[in-house]
Amino acid sequence: MVSLLAALLALLAVLLAWPIPNWLAKAAWPSRRPRRAIGLWQAIGLSGGFAAVGSLLLVGFDPLGPDWTLLNLAGLAGAALLLAWLLGVLAWIDLDGVRVLDHPEPAAYCLPGPRPRIVVTHGAIASLGPEELAAVLAHERAHAVGRHELIIQPFVAWESALPFLPPARRATAAVAELVEMLADDHAARETSPRALARALAQVGSDRLPSAPDGAAPASVLPRVRRLVQ
Repeated sequence: MVSLLAALLALLAVLLAWPIPNWLAKAAWPSRRPRRAIGLWQAIGLSGGFAAVGSLLLVGFDPLGPDWTLLNLAGLAGAALLLAWLLGVLAWIDLDGVRVLDHPEPAAYCLPGPRPRIVVTHGAIASLGPEELAAVLAHERAHAVGRHELIIQPFVAWESALPFLPPARRATAAVAELVEMLADDHAARETSPRALARALAQVGSDRLPSAPDGAAPASVLPRVRRLVQ
């Protein structure tokens, strides 16, 4: 019975580590419900980690009794190492400093930490109108007040711990985009969706140096379309 449960947990860990994240990353509905989608991503990440560690623990304690085998010891050691690795990478990611690229184009961003700070470049102030600038500041305030970096960090840790797993990269990218949409919704309520859309077209947080003047990078375009629609 214990062996069967361990096998089921291992199967669940595989499903939560590969096909389910792939499906969710390609789904269309998360952009309409970013808060719910973020919760689902968090549930997938936590459940996958618990399932993987749990399956190894069950191998370590199967069968229950005084006569342990090498397989039992390997299962317990594997569970301890996996848990220590995941928690260790998460702690390292949380303590890692934020690096900001000094870029001449308009930009606005939030520096996370115990006292988050909002940074706006002179280029952004010069290129945006009052309503667009207010929308950008409302967007960044949503990141600061909501401590959105705490939502993203576990997924960054997952990607760092398992760099060979493509769904880990997709999960980080998907959750990061959903967090941006969450802040978009807040800013749109405080100002207007179209003002924020105009601002994003000029001050996208992931603007590329090669992007034409006044053009939004490809990753910002879905957010702009979402706002105007």
